Amino acid sequence: MGAWGTGLFDDDTTCDVRDSFIDYLDEGNTAEEATQYVLEEYLDEFDPEEDLEVMSLVYIGLSAIQMEKNCLQDQVRKTAINLIEKGADLELWEDSDPKD
Repeated sequence: MGAWGTGLFDDDTTCDVRDSFIDYLDEGNTAEEATQYVLEEYLDEFDPEEDLEVMSLVYIGLSAIQMEKNCLQDQVRKTAINLIEKGADLELWEDSDPKD
């Protein structure tokens, strides 16, 4: 996983989530189906209880692309907010340049 800036999609994981969600929509899936497919990909690979950092990126990226596509699901929004409030995404920035 890599990050190259402080923007929402300046990270491999959030970019992958965004691209996958859009691909699923382009294939004719509903927003709900696309969401489920994206989450299944990450839940198969990561433990949501142990990999909070990754899951925060997944849900933040998913929330952002759903907002952009005007299909934000309430549960995705709530989970993203919950992970942010837990500080699950803060580890990413501990070693970053303070200017960023």
